[in-house]
Amino acid sequence: MNSGEYKEIFLTEAREYLSNLNNSLVLLEKDPSLVEAIREIFRAAHTLKGMSATMGYDPMVRLTHQMEAVLDPIRSGTQSLSTRLVDILFVCLDQLSKWVDVLANQDFIEEEGLQSALQLLASAGQEGNGPGMTPSPLPVSPTASQALLSFSENERETLVQATQGGLAIYKIAVELSSDCVFKEVRAFMVLKNLNEIGEIAKSIPAPEEIEKGHFSKGFILVVVTDRTTDQLRQAVGSVAEVSAVEVENLKPEDLTVPPVTEQGGGAGYAPGGSKVSTPALVADDRHFSLPTIRVHTSKLDKLMALVQELVISKIRFEQVANTKALRELSDPLSQLHHITDELQDEIMKVRLMPVKQIFDRFPRMVRDLARNLNKQVDLEMDGAEVELDRTVLEEMSEPLVHLLRNAVDHGIEDPEARAREGKDPYGTIRLQAKREKSQVIISISDDGRGIDPEVVRQKAVDKGLVTPDDAAKLTDEEAVRLVSLPGFSTVENATEISGRGVGVDVAKTKVEAVGGVFRIQSKKGQGTTFILRFPLTLAIIKALLVRCNDEVFAIPVVNIIETVDVTPDEKRMIQQQEAVLLREDVIPLYPLQELLEMPSTESRDASGLETVLIVEVGDSRVALRVDEVVGQQDIAIKPLDRLLKGIRGFSGATILGSGKIALILDVNSLVEDLKDKRFQAEHTLLEKDDTHADLHS
Repeated sequence: MNSGEYKEIFLTEAREYLSNLNNSLVLLEKDPSLVEAIREIFRAAHTLKGMSATMGYDPMVRLTHQMEAVLDPIRSGTQSLSTRLVDILFVCLDQLSKWVDVLANQDFIEEEGLQSALQLLASAGQEGNGPGMTPSPLPVSPTASQALLSFSENERETLVQATQGGLAIYKIAVELSSDCVFKEVRAFMVLKNLNEIGEIAKSIPAPEEIEKGHFSKGFILVVVTDRTTDQLRQAVGSVAEVSAVEVENLKPEDLTVPPVTEQGGGAGYAPGGSKVSTPALVADDRHFSLPTIRVHTSKLDKLMALVQELVISKIRFEQVANTKALRELSDPLSQLHHITDELQDEIMKVRLMPVKQIFDRFPRMVRDLARNLNKQVDLEMDGAEVELDRTVLEEMSEPLVHLLRNAVDHGIEDPEARAREGKDPYGTIRLQAKREKSQVIISISDDGRGIDPEVVRQKAVDKGLVTPDDAAKLTDEEAVRLVSLPGFSTVENATEISGRGVGVDVAKTKVEAVGGVFRIQSKKGQGTTFILRFPLTLAIIKALLVRCNDEVFAIPVVNIIETVDVTPDEKRMIQQQEAVLLREDVIPLYPLQELLEMPSTESRDASGLETVLIVEVGDSRVALRVDEVVGQQDIAIKPLDRLLKGIRGFSGATILGSGKIALILDVNSLVEDLKDKRFQAEHTLLEKDDTHADLHS
C-alpha cells in the first residue's frame, strides 16, 4: 500500500471535512454555547490531522495539530470563543483548502502560508490559556487482562526467545470509531506506526486483511518491542478515528494457552472489553463484505452513455418489430422494455447526489459577504438531502452563487435600515430544495427590501429597453421580470460583489440552458424569491415528439402542461397577438413554424381543429401550435456539435427509432427570441414613421 493509492479518497474526504469545519464554525460563531458544534469542529480537525499524517502531508498535520491545541480549551470550557479566534480559524481553513487544491494537481505541498497561520494561532492561544494544551486523552477500553490468544508451538517458542533477549510482548486491542469510513487507511497507519517501533508477531485478522479493511470494528495485534506501554498507546492513539486502545503486557506463561480449535471454547478479545470466541471473530472477518465502493465519475458517465445507446436501440427495435408485424417478438420486446427501464432507473439513482454537496459551501460565503458589507444575515437551509443528477448539480452551483450574492448585497438591508422599517436587525435568507415528480425546485428567498417595480420601469426606459408607454402598461410582475435582462441593474454604483447587471441574467441563462425554469417573485419592502426548477437528469428524459413541416422535434414533458385541440371560435386577437381562450384563461398563441422561422403551412385538420400544446415559459404559459403530436417516449439527450452549441432554441438532439435525428427544443428561449424580434420590428416601424413625419413637417 502507498499514499498514492488513497490520494483521490483523501482529497474527497478532506474537502468534506473542511466543508463541515466551515459550517460548524459559522454556527458556533452565532451561538458559542452549541456544544455539539464544538465537538464536531474538534473531531473534524483531529480526523483531518490523521488523514494528512497518513498521506505524509506534514504542513497540514502541523497546522491542524495547532488548531486542535487552540480549540481544546474551548471544548473543555476553560476558554470562551472570541470573534478574533473565529477569524483566525477561518484563515486556517482557507489555507488548508488551498493546500487541498494544490494537491489535486501535484503530490506535495510547500510550507508557504504555514508560519503565518501558526503565528496567528499562537497569538490566539496566548490570549487564553495558551496553545500548548493537547487534545483530551484517548479513551481506554475496559481491561482485557483475561482475554486469551491462541499460539502455535513455533509462535510460542519464538516469543519466549524474544523475552529472554530482553524484549517485551504486548497484546494491543484497537477499536475504530463506529462511523469510520476510511478504516483501511486508519488500520494501515496503526500497523505502520507499530512496525516502526517493534515487530508485529501475530494479528487477528491477518495483517493483509487488516490493511484491506476486512474487519468489523476492531482488531488485535501482538507486538514484540523494547518500548513502554505508554509509547505503544501513543503510537496507536495518534491515528485519527481510533476510538479506543488497550495495551496488555504478556508474560511467557500467558503464551502456553493451548490452541483454540474451531469447536473449542477459547476466548478472544473484542474491542470494548467483552470476550468472544476467537473462531467467531475470524468467521465474521471471513464473511466480510463492503456495503459501498467508490467509483470514479468517468465510469458512471460511460455507463450512462451505454444505457443511452441501449434506449435508442430498444426504440429502433420496437419500431422495426411493429412495422414488420412480427408477433413472435412481442414477449421478448416486452421483457427487453422492462429490463431497459429498470436498468435506466438504477443508473439514474447511482448518478444522483444530494444538493448538500453544493449547499455546504454557502454558509461560509454568506457569512463573509455579510461581514464585508457590515450586515447581519442568517442563512437557513432546508432540503439539503434532496438528490439531483450530478451533471445538473454541477450546472446549478453558479446560478445559486450569483443569486445568494445578490440577496446579501441588494436584498438584505443594513441593520439601521431594517430597524427603521421595524424589522429584526438580522436579515434572513432561506435556501430550500424540494422534489416534485421529475423536477427539483430550488428557491432562494430573503426578507429584505424587495424589488420596486416603479424603479425597474424607470430604469428600463432610461436604458431604452421599453418606451414610457410600454413601461406604463407592464404589470408589477412583468416589470420585476425585467431585472433578468442582460446588463440590467437598479444599482447606481457597481461593487465588487454585484451591481453590473450580470448576476440574475447569468443565473437565468444557466437554468434555462439545462431545460429548467427561472421565476422571480418580489414584494417591495417584504423581500424577493427566486425559484429555479431543474429536471432531475440531463441524460434520459420523457419527451413529446411533435411534427412541424414534415420535421419531428422533441419537447421535454416537464415543460408541457397539457395538449388540447382548439377550434376557430376559441381563438382571439388581443393587442396584435393571437391568443387562445382556455377555461376562461387567455393564453398567447405562437405557431411553431414562426418560432423556428420555417415556412408557414396549414395546420388544421378537416374539422378545423388545431393541435396546441400549453407550455410553461418563465412565470407564464403559452400555447404552441404544431402540425401533429407524434407521441411520447423516453429520449437519450445528445449534446449538439460545438458548431451548433451556441444556437439558442435547441438544448440538444436525440436519435429516433427510425434512425433520424430530432432536435430537442428549448421553448423558453424560442419564445423570448420571437418576442424580442417583434419588439425590435415595432420600434423600427415607429422610427420610420417618425422620420417620415419629420420630412413632411
